[in-house]
Amino acid sequence: METSHPTLPSGNLCVLVLDDSEFDRTRMRRLIAQADRTVEVITCSDIQDLEKALDENVVDLCLIDHQLRDASGLDAVAVVKKQLETEEVPVVMISGREDTEAVVSSMRAGCVDYVGKGNLTAEKLHGVIYNSIAETFSNPAMKSEVQDATRNVIRGMAEGCISELQPKLRRMYRQISFIRGCHNQGLTPSPEALDEIETHCLNIWRFFDEIENYSNSFNVVHH
Repeated sequence: METSHPTLPSGNLCVLVLDDSEFDRTRMRRLIAQADRTVEVITCSDIQDLEKALDENVVDLCLIDHQLRDASGLDAVAVVKKQLETEEVPVVMISGREDTEAVVSSMRAGCVDYVGKGNLTAEKLHGVIYNSIAETFSNPAMKSEVQDATRNVIRGMAEGCISELQPKLRRMYRQISFIRGCHNQGLTPSPEALDEIETHCLNIWRFFDEIENYSNSFNVVHH
């Protein structure tokens, strides 16, 4: 008997950069490309662009400039965190300032890291991206949420929430793939802790496929 496999979420890691300086946006894009050419980069110049990008894309990580022309980077972090679809997306504050007050306020706002612009290199940026995503999966709440989602899906209670769950699962699966790829290059920690989360993701995707196939069967015209 042939085993059916779920349709897996595909695509490269997607990093969003918010900076009102065209020079800095170009520099960040170049550094990310040097760090990992497979990473997709979306650049935004203001909060309005940020909101539009978050609505139209499944973003895995946000790199936000601390000082924007018409707003604060903290305002941008609040935009990311207030949306149900993006509240778990890790955010890194990028800034020319490295004073204690700015660092503390950024971490309190929900950032996972605070990085100075001045000495930023491709190698350092790669480490920042990797560590920020890996830290997301080290949070026990993440594992608990995925387990709860799996149980709800199995019970048939989440059919109406598929459109909400799919972007989150797609993001998580891409992040897991990125972490595994980094580990293959010698970076730590070991991705073994991700195995259970990945299994839950695949089970949910398999259930989505079954629902889709079942729904499509009603659209078949019988003569």
